[in-house]
Amino acid sequence: MKDKYAWVMDALSKAPLLTKARAVKHFLMGRNDYIKKERHADMDAVIKCALCPNMCKFDCPVLAAEKNDAVSPSGKMRLAYFIEAGYLSSDDAFEDMYKCTGCNACAQWCPFDFSVGDLLKGVREDIAEMGKAPPDIVEIKEKLEERHVMYEGERKDYGGHEHGSVLYFMGCEVSSHRDEIANSMIKIFESIGEDYALMDEEWCCGSPMLNLGFTEQFKKFAEHNVRAIEESGCEVMVCSCPTCTHIFRDIYPQHGFNIKARIMHSSEYLLEMAEKGRIKLRGESKQAVYHDPCVLVRKLGIEEEPRKLMARAGVDLKEAEFHGKDTKCCGRGSGLESTNEDIAKKIADARIEELKQHGDVIITACPTCKSAFEEGGAEAYDISEIIAMGMGNKDE
Repeated sequence: MKDKYAWVMDALSKAPLLTKARAVKHFLMGRNDYIKKERHADMDAVIKCALCPNMCKFDCPVLAAEKNDAVSPSGKMRLAYFIEAGYLSSDDAFEDMYKCTGCNACAQWCPFDFSVGDLLKGVREDIAEMGKAPPDIVEIKEKLEERHVMYEGERKDYGGHEHGSVLYFMGCEVSSHRDEIANSMIKIFESIGEDYALMDEEWCCGSPMLNLGFTEQFKKFAEHNVRAIEESGCEVMVCSCPTCTHIFRDIYPQHGFNIKARIMHSSEYLLEMAEKGRIKLRGESKQAVYHDPCVLVRKLGIEEEPRKLMARAGVDLKEAEFHGKDTKCCGRGSGLESTNEDIAKKIADARIEELKQHGDVIITACPTCKSAFEEGGAEAYDISEIIAMGMGNKDE
């Protein structure tokens, strides 16, 4: 934390006393009067970010892929200010507001703890109310309203019950693209005799709606999901997706939607079951490199659980150069592959190249990260797959 603020303290230490006082009063504590109209965007934060010397730009995956300062963290905030003030109305500027993975790397370096991904949500909400959301963004919203999940196609019938003490929430990526993760979790539930439930019709958690600025539509998804979760009778809800976990655990309550059940990411649940002796692992030796999903490690603070699980499973886990809270994005955060596929692919390719320096097999704890890596040509596994493959008594 001291290092994070070092550049600010160094700059102020060389300034006259009057300048120091003004900086503290106006820059740190002041409130802007530049935009009179009420906005959803936090304009005080937007302006502070826009005026910042951009210390976080070297860690922004979108900037690294695009090499265009307009899409750097503070670059987007400068554009956001001019859009909100009514000085800028070009299509390119509006489209740049959606070029963000929401990975929170910027917040790691920000003296104000700003997350550009979070700040953009309010900006995008204002853009939507202006009727200026790009056509592809509106299309995502309309399709999500129509089918209630991000991707087309029918969900596979996994059987199971609609009521149980543990509800497994797959999330859009698993239910549409990653059958192997759902099958692994179901195998684990059945192997340990868990009283688990599956939703007959699982809706998206609503994260894409919120990220793209459609807050009222997000609330409709939240209202439906809270009711469905309560009807399942669950005491615990287990999510494979870190974003779903974060949305249910942290974001729903901010909008007045409270889930009574205990909400757990799959890594938390699986480790707890292993520590209680319900999951027994053979501990077969294998090598792999672990990728920390951005939301899991930065927003949920889950870093050690997947590593402890892999150790129990006998995995010789290698660490990437950038790991833990210093992880690098897979490129698909905030649904970037749906809005800017080329940028997402460049980011994924860069992360795969880095991970492969430490191992040919990648293990992660996010279905979307797994998809990014597999579609980029890498061999990747979700932690649930590793646990399902390694289950059984050590004496067997």
